[in-house]
Order: sequence, then structure tokens, then C-alpha cells
Amino acid sequence: MFFMRFNYSQLPTEDRIIISRYTLTALLFVGALGAVRGSVPAISKIVILGGIDPIFYAASISLFGGLLLILVNRVLGWTTPLTMQVVRFSLIGGFVGITIPHIIFFNGIQSVDVGIASAMISGVPIIIYVLSLIFKQETFAIGRFTGVLFGLMGVALIAGAGITEEALITASFVGIALILLSTFFYASNVVYISLYLPDNLSRMQAAAWMMIFGSLPIWLYILIGHDLSLISRTAQNPAFIFLLLHCFVSGLAYYLSFYIISNYGPVIYSVAAYLMVAFGIFVGVIAFGESYATFDMVGVGLIILGVIAVTMKRNQTGTEPRLDPPQT
Repeated sequence: MFFMRFNYSQLPTEDRIIISRYTLTALLFVGALGAVRGSVPAISKIVILGGIDPIFYAASISLFGGLLLILVNRVLGWTTPLTMQVVRFSLIGGFVGITIPHIIFFNGIQSVDVGIASAMISGVPIIIYVLSLIFKQETFAIGRFTGVLFGLMGVALIAGAGITEEALITASFVGIALILLSTFFYASNVVYISLYLPDNLSRMQAAAWMMIFGSLPIWLYILIGHDLSLISRTAQNPAFIFLLLHCFVSGLAYYLSFYIISNYGPVIYSVAAYLMVAFGIFVGVIAFGESYATFDMVGVGLIILGVIAVTMKRNQTGTEPRLDPPQT
């Protein structure tokens, strides 16, 4: 026989304890990542509704989140010399794939429920798969493409719920459209990394440098325009503390993502996407008093099914482009 059923109960007690500890540790890390990523839309909404400029917000979390990642890399001894190739790669990918979608997302989150935003961000692997097919980084599989259709139906239901009899284009509809556009940029950046990542540069270092260099055009604009009052006004805003929290959360999310992928594999990592949605909905209900219509929940369910169908693949490796953490 080529296949024998695995019987956990037949293992020695010591082996069972090791497996149980390994599984428990993996679930703890995944649960932490789900909570961290699920908190991002809520933090973003608090910051934006607090009156902080979305452009300054995007530049801040990119710069300080990237510096935090660089610090982690240096502590762990993962350092690669900074070359012009790395600078060009980071500047293009960081500005187009991180800073710009951040700005778009922050403008959209104002009028979108936190749980809905979490669901749409968790659907990034669906877009990554489609783009990977276009750039021939993935092979077509009917089962996985069915996940794409599930995701599209889920987004359509959520967007349709935002349309009223009085107006086809509402604030909610525009917000959902902006968040969907931001996910396209995030997914594009993952494919960009898979195609143009410089040799000998780890993906965590690439993420750090992209965050830093991607924010530089905005900081240069602020300095050249002598708009230093924007910095002082932001620092005096009560919501500034949540901006700083987002900087920490952003760096932590990257570290947890790469740690889980490298130590426990992509299948375990993909579970964080589902926990992110659950945590986002929980925070939305508790912190913002949000309520979700039937169409919303069905749409969220379809997106999650789509992510499951797209990400579940035999013989996965932790370096596949669709499995890299999106730069949120």
C-alpha cells in the first residue's frame, strides 16, 4: 500500500507531547497574528476619524514600521549591504505597493465597517493568484479559480448592500471600492517582489526597505513644501497615540508573518486570514457598535471560502508569491 492512515494514538507518549506543544505554539502565533492584523482596520478608522491626514499617516507607519523591521533584522543578524539595486527596487515597490495603497485604504475606511474591511483585506491572496496567473507565476487550477469566483461574488454582495434606493453611489459604496483598489495594489506588490527581488536580499529585509524608501517621496514633499506645521499638528492630535500603535503593529505583523511561514508552513499561516476577519468583526461590534446585514455576512463568508480555495494547494512552499504577507 502506498498510503497508510496516520494514527496519532499509536505514537509514543513523548512524541505526542512534542506534537501537541508544536501545534499549540503554532496556533498561539497564528492567533496573535490574526489579532494583530484584525486590529489594523480598527486602528486606521480611529486615526482617520480623529482627523489625522491620510497621506501623513501612510508615510509615518511606512517609515517607522520599516525602521522597526530593520532593527529586528539587525538583532537577528539578517543584514544585507544596501546597494543601488536594492534602493531602486525598494523605492518603486514601496511607493507604488505600500504607500499609495495605504493612502487609498485610509480614505476608504472612513465609511466602511471594520469587519467588512478586514474581510476584504484578507482576500488579497485571491488577487495575488489572479495576477500570478497573468505573469505566469502560478498554474491554472479549476478548484483554485473557483475560489476567485467566490471572492468576486462576496465583494459584489457587500458592495451591493451599500447601494440604496435614493442613491446608487453612496459613501459606503465608494469606501468599499477604495479598499478593493488598495487590495489590488497590495497584491501587485507581492507579485512584484516575486519577480524582481534582488539576490541575497531576504523578504523581510525587502519589506523593511520598501516601507522606508516608499515613504521618502512624501517626507521630501513635506520638507520641500516647508509644511512642518502638519507634523506638529499631528503630534498634538489625541489620535496620534493610535498612529504610533499602528507603527508597532505593522512591524509586529510582518515579523509574525515571516516567522510563521518559515517555521510552520503556509497552510498554518493562511489560517491567520480567517482569524483576522473574525477579530475584525468582533472589534467592529464591540468598539464601534457595528451591525452586519445578512448580505454582508454572506459576502464575508464567500470571501473566506474563496481564500480557502485559493490558498489550499498540495506541496506548497513558503516562498510562493501568493503567500508573502501583504504590506498592510
